Amino acid sequence: MIPRSCAEFGSGPQQVTEGLLGTGLTPGQRGGHCAGAPPWQAQKQRKDNTMQLRPLAAAFLGLASSSNLFAETAPAPSADDLELIVVSGRAEKPLKDVTGSISVVTSDEIEQLQLNDMNQLFQYEPGVDVTGVVGGAQNILVRGMGGDRVLIIKDGMRVNEGYGANGLNDIVGRGFIEVDTLKQVEVAKGAASSLYGSDALAGIVVFVTKDASDYLEDGAQFGGTLKTGYTGITHQTHLSPTLAHRAGNFEQLLQMAYRDGEEQQNYHETRIPFQIESESLLYKARYNLGGEDFIGFSIDHWQQETEGGRANGLLSNFRHLASFGYNIVEEHTVSNRETRAYQLRYHSATPTGVYDQLNISLYRNESEQEDEQYARLDINAPQFGVFEIRDMWETGLYRQDTLGLLSNASITLNDTHTLGYGLDLERTESRRTVHQYREVETTTTRDLTTDKFPQNEVSRAGLFLNDEMTLAADRLTITPGLRYDWYDMDPGGALKSDGTPYTTIEESNLSLNLGALYRINTHLSAFAQYGQGFRVPAYDLAYIEHEQRFSDYIYQILPADDLAPETSDTFELGLRGHWGSLTFSSAAFYTKYDDFLQAALVHSERIFDDAGNFSHDLDQYQYQNIESVTIKGVELAASWSLSAAIELFANASYQHGKDDATGDYLTSISPLSGVVGASYSGTRLSSQLLLRWANRMHLVNDNETETAGFGTVDWVMGYQLLDQLSVNLAVNNLFDKYYVPYLNVAGRDAVSDLSVNAAPGRTFSASLRYTF
Repeated sequence: MIPRSCAEFGSGPQQVTEGLLGTGLTPGQRGGHCAGAPPWQAQKQRKDNTMQLRPLAAAFLGLASSSNLFAETAPAPSADDLELIVVSGRAEKPLKDVTGSISVVTSDEIEQLQLNDMNQLFQYEPGVDVTGVVGGAQNILVRGMGGDRVLIIKDGMRVNEGYGANGLNDIVGRGFIEVDTLKQVEVAKGAASSLYGSDALAGIVVFVTKDASDYLEDGAQFGGTLKTGYTGITHQTHLSPTLAHRAGNFEQLLQMAYRDGEEQQNYHETRIPFQIESESLLYKARYNLGGEDFIGFSIDHWQQETEGGRANGLLSNFRHLASFGYNIVEEHTVSNRETRAYQLRYHSATPTGVYDQLNISLYRNESEQEDEQYARLDINAPQFGVFEIRDMWETGLYRQDTLGLLSNASITLNDTHTLGYGLDLERTESRRTVHQYREVETTTTRDLTTDKFPQNEVSRAGLFLNDEMTLAADRLTITPGLRYDWYDMDPGGALKSDGTPYTTIEESNLSLNLGALYRINTHLSAFAQYGQGFRVPAYDLAYIEHEQRFSDYIYQILPADDLAPETSDTFELGLRGHWGSLTFSSAAFYTKYDDFLQAALVHSERIFDDAGNFSHDLDQYQYQNIESVTIKGVELAASWSLSAAIELFANASYQHGKDDATGDYLTSISPLSGVVGASYSGTRLSSQLLLRWANRMHLVNDNETETAGFGTVDWVMGYQLLDQLSVNLAVNNLFDKYYVPYLNVAGRDAVSDLSVNAAPGRTFSASLRYTF
């Protein structure tokens, strides 16, 4: 799936109006994306340049039953050939041992498929999607639900929350990520608050960055890579050097990346251009204490600047006034996004009486986004008596700082029970300010700073316990989980406009999870899972106090005094199997979301002046727990190895979602869609041909747009030029097909021009990697 934005607010850095009406969406509409099931995985390449079994294919096999599943086929891959994931149970375990639907994207796939931005990471994973374009606000969605309702974790640390009108995160996105630092990405689909607590309503996304050991051969003191490339979708060049060093028990990694490119265009290349420049630094140090015990420290910095030639937020009311003498002389926008993360970690695999493995980490994660718009007007408007040169600035600042102490441990009690448990303590401070400044010929006419919500502090504490029970001669695995969370949202004594204090919101929540995996025989296994999710009420919606004035209409958003957490319940059934060279996986899911925060009209009044003449209409809104929705669907995937070098693969996804109260279709649901492809893997050459397709979307509400079905072909190739030098090439939209993904335009009027949201045409990407 081609990356897209929920709405087209201009093609430069995000320039939107905050508040309920800023998106043009009604309270019942939500942005979002979804699709289908784990499709395929690119072939991994060992350091000796031989090829491995593709990871997800191996995962399907491993999840189908225990290792004896492979007895009648080719030799089974070892546990080392399968990803170790951390999203399940909070401790590392092979993907084959996990109950439930989990997708994994590895660093090899990121390189081979030329995935150069977060919004490209899941374009072949129909069950996972990313809204937003390169250089703009981006959000990950899982099975049709996203925003802050998907929990994002990076190296154990919470990633920043997003911010925007009506909770759509269209101003500040999430996951400021440099993809070259990633070792793998894990996505657990469905409610999972029993693992990580708040925000895991729809799923969990875990980013894991690389370590020094990923670059160092056994006994080697130095290792690393030098990578450079070009990405056609944004005309971006990038350079990424990495150096790893080992001295005795001490290991270090230094990874840097620099990217310089342009906006992500549509098919006709009609979006207004802007420049994007980003750089990142990842430093990791690890001291091995003996055995598998270690102490680690990491610094992760990422910064991106975008600069465009439009200031839509400032000039939206002036663009059509040139005939009245309001002439735009100059305008531009500069946005700067930055994140800084620091972590100190202790890991022990030396068994004691209370644990076999223990992880403790202390971290701080700071995120900041500053958007500055500038415009100059040359005004010669005699009918209004205005003659001046007006300079205007508007600077929006969003800042979030999270401090956390995390711990988890596991212990095997006997052949039947393995316990996992832990304690999490976190505190998050958030602030959003907007500074407006106006100047006429060096005379200040406006200098105003406003808080979109009061600076606030959210404290969270969570205690969890799960038990992996192995029964029926290892054929049945049952994993119950329980987590208790307490949170406190404190506005810091801030006062509303009427002088009364904002309310402190304090609540607790108990989340359950129950999963089971049954190995029917050596060829077939089934799983079932029930999970609960919850989300701490969004501080920006609870505490927002906003007013928008027009000539004859005023709308206000009032702060909320008492909000309950949003909740979700997921039920999932799956069947996986393996016969010879054919592997398949299927899952059906049903998720009900309750107590969604949505804006409700609480007061409406027509206002008259003292003389009895009409003045204006007043509408007052307030966010309340009023809405529930249901999303259900089916995911299918299969792969067929024709030989040691050639494989066919396919997946498909169907989803259906409605508002329970109104019966309206959700605009976050994709049509039936999937991927079909073939791959070849030789000693030095590998290649894949992939067809991404979607049916016509006709399940839309009255007067909303439909989209035609489409199929688009991508081709990727990798070649090992020398033992230390490799090249990867990609052509996206090989046949230069025009199409509009439904989720780019979901909820738009039926008569809307969709071309501005069309996917890009044919683009080329390439990278060159030298390993030492």
